[in-house]
Amino acid sequence: MTKEWDYEEDFHKKHHKEGKKERKIFQAKDRSKYKKTDAEKHLNKTVSKENLLRGRVISVTGKGIEVWSKKTRFFCSIKGALKKEISRKKQIVATGDWVYMQPISSAEGQIIDVETRSSKLERIDISGRKKQLIAANVDTVFITGSVHLPPLKPPLIDRYVIAAKKGGMEPIVVINKIDLLENNSEEKQFFSEFLDAYSDLCILPVSCHTKQGIDELKRLMQTRTSVFSGQSGVGKSSLINTVLDLHLPVGSLEYKGRHTTTKASLIPIGDKGFCIDTPGIRRFGLWDLQKEDVFSRFSKIQQEAPFCKYANCKHIHEPGCAVKRKVEEGSIPYMLYDSYQKLLLEAEEPTSF
Repeated sequence: MTKEWDYEEDFHKKHHKEGKKERKIFQAKDRSKYKKTDAEKHLNKTVSKENLLRGRVISVTGKGIEVWSKKTRFFCSIKGALKKEISRKKQIVATGDWVYMQPISSAEGQIIDVETRSSKLERIDISGRKKQLIAANVDTVFITGSVHLPPLKPPLIDRYVIAAKKGGMEPIVVINKIDLLENNSEEKQFFSEFLDAYSDLCILPVSCHTKQGIDELKRLMQTRTSVFSGQSGVGKSSLINTVLDLHLPVGSLEYKGRHTTTKASLIPIGDKGFCIDTPGIRRFGLWDLQKEDVFSRFSKIQQEAPFCKYANCKHIHEPGCAVKRKVEEGSIPYMLYDSYQKLLLEAEEPTSF
């Protein structure tokens, strides 16, 4: 287990303890823990969806699930029958889910059913054994990085691109703090190489300080549900604050590797749009990564593959490899090839993650 996972686990344990008192209070009201006969005394014996409220999950924490329905915020528990799914999944409700709920009071409810998801962003959880659902029913993933503090990590970008496409979402790469390149020739050169290597992606350079790219980002966020996801410290919350004129908690420019956002939260944009701000991560483990997922991600490598000596060439150690030859010649950027090698190794040896 890497230090990155250990750090993340410590963070979640800390916030788990902070909410212990609130969870106990809410669990005392959670009717789903009682016997079926007792629960039936509290809810109707037969409940049709016509008698339920449809709402959207705006956040999920250890304290409970917040659902927005009929212009009202409900604090919800999960019906006992749904809890049986927990043994097979990391979670059964995520931010962005559409759910049906039974109101218990003017501000509390019980989730009875979860609609089938149109898309989902997921990863391996901190244990490395289960998948963790980050957000559901999302149109676009804004894969957020920065040119400095913290530095840009192309392999992490590739992980998110694969996860977005596997989950049925459009990936758009947002590179923040572009203003920091003015006095940093080394980072400027690296970013130029990144743009060349990743020309197959939609990349939007932005700056909260100079407002470069902010209008375009705002346009892309309208009338769709999007999720901002990326490393800790890249400025996801700052970007959302700048675009939507909000006041989400943010860290200082110098801080690195610490979480300011502590939960995934759904934020409305006008009448039709939504965006989800997520806690920062230091490593993004792909769930059920297959070699085909890796091959399909790197189009520049795919284009040269037919010219390899062997039809089943993996472009790692095989002789007569056209891809390695293009890397040596500089036609395929080493930055791209390095990421490809790491992901392919992970796909072939998933337990090593």
